Amino acid sequence: MTDDKNMPNGFHGVNVGDSLFDMYDKSRTYVRVTEDERQAWLYLMPKEDGSSYTKEELIQLLCDHEVTAGINEDNLIAMAKKKVYEREIKVAEFIAPVEGKDGYYEYFFDINSGTKKPKIREDGSVDYQSMNMVNNVKEGMPLAKYHPAVEGIPGKDVRGFEIPTQAVKGLPPIQGKGIIRDPQDENVYVAAQEGKVEFKDGRITLNNIHRITGDVDQIIGKIEFYGDVLISGNVEAGTTIRAGKSLTIEGTVEAANLVSGGDIILKRGIQGNQKAKIVCRGNLYADFIEHTQVQARGNVEANIILNSQIEAEGKVILTGKKGTLIGGNVHGTRGIDCKELGNDVEVKTIVHAGCLPDVMLKQRKLLKEEEDLKHEMEELFAKVRDIEAKVKAAGTMSPLLEKQFKALQEEKKSLDQKMKDCRESLSSVIQYIEKAKGATIRIDGNLYKGSVICIDQCRMPVDNNTVYMEYRNISGMIAGTVIIKN
Repeated sequence: MTDDKNMPNGFHGVNVGDSLFDMYDKSRTYVRVTEDERQAWLYLMPKEDGSSYTKEELIQLLCDHEVTAGINEDNLIAMAKKKVYEREIKVAEFIAPVEGKDGYYEYFFDINSGTKKPKIREDGSVDYQSMNMVNNVKEGMPLAKYHPAVEGIPGKDVRGFEIPTQAVKGLPPIQGKGIIRDPQDENVYVAAQEGKVEFKDGRITLNNIHRITGDVDQIIGKIEFYGDVLISGNVEAGTTIRAGKSLTIEGTVEAANLVSGGDIILKRGIQGNQKAKIVCRGNLYADFIEHTQVQARGNVEANIILNSQIEAEGKVILTGKKGTLIGGNVHGTRGIDCKELGNDVEVKTIVHAGCLPDVMLKQRKLLKEEEDLKHEMEELFAKVRDIEAKVKAAGTMSPLLEKQFKALQEEKKSLDQKMKDCRESLSSVIQYIEKAKGATIRIDGNLYKGSVICIDQCRMPVDNNTVYMEYRNISGMIAGTVIIKN
């Protein structure tokens, strides 16, 4: 308790240590500070001489009780002027800290373009024309802006002690290729040249892009470019296009050869006339694929596939309202999803998911080759031991033995290389087989007679029309499950 002799005339009070409300004597003036020291309340009793309090007296009272920050002077003036007695009034409140902000980057291009999906039209079909794997920029165009971290402003409790803020984090400068900082603002990054901008792991890379306005015909004939290729028109039959990275064609493709080190987007599809061939290391997206041979390391995704030969190490996905796969021979290592397989005139349509039979055959051959190489190596070491025994018995190596030993050394180098190549090939095959495990063929609509379902080394002709089925390989047999539609 505070000694009354130290208080102004008519003042009595307690320190914050006596913080329980029932410890305050309602017959005396007191200052109550909340336990968290974020609020202070004042309770006044009239002065013995009947005089009014002044603002200065009330501020001094608060200071005597170590309340020095967040004081509400308006409340003190009102208490003094209106003689607010025998009632607790909040006269101080903590000053809240203002939290800072971490540094962040604002990007002026689509950083998710590499994973962009096509739009679904109102009728359920898929609009591949909306896809764009290429972020084209011009020299000097802003690419990103860094917003530096902003330090927070500490607060104070009513006793004047600091309330700290959370520490803020800054970000390192953007790393990349083909970008520079704007001379007018070092926080802005701009394109140093025209090209295609890519974003990966926080790094911006500006690559050259070969852009062709109009059609590609037999006069142009062949296009080869190490980067990305963008063609705004059609591609006529008899042409060849090779792109080191992505290839985007906005028009229709005829019987052409397309090769890409990345994804291929055919916004209006391809009519191959049994002469077109597509090879890509990434995914293939097309509105339709007709009479075309396709090899893709990733997925093949289209609205319609008709009478084509498809090999995809990922999945073959038929999207849109129809999602139709008719005729040809289609393989998806990870599986096949479509809405309609075959048609009512029973066009033979063969689909295969999982591990191809020739891959299993290749695995067996590689395992046999590995065993043969091990046997050859054992025979070689036996010959080496025989030479070592002869040298030990004679005490010296004759010219003939030396010649034989050198020949064995060369043979060992050859066997080592063959063994390395064999095991690398075997490892690749095993990875493929693992990737193919659990592959399914799913038809979310009509499945017509004349189709053939193949999974791994199993084959099952479809004898009757049916709907909504999913097939998988269970213990060496193809098992079908009805898809339950809500």
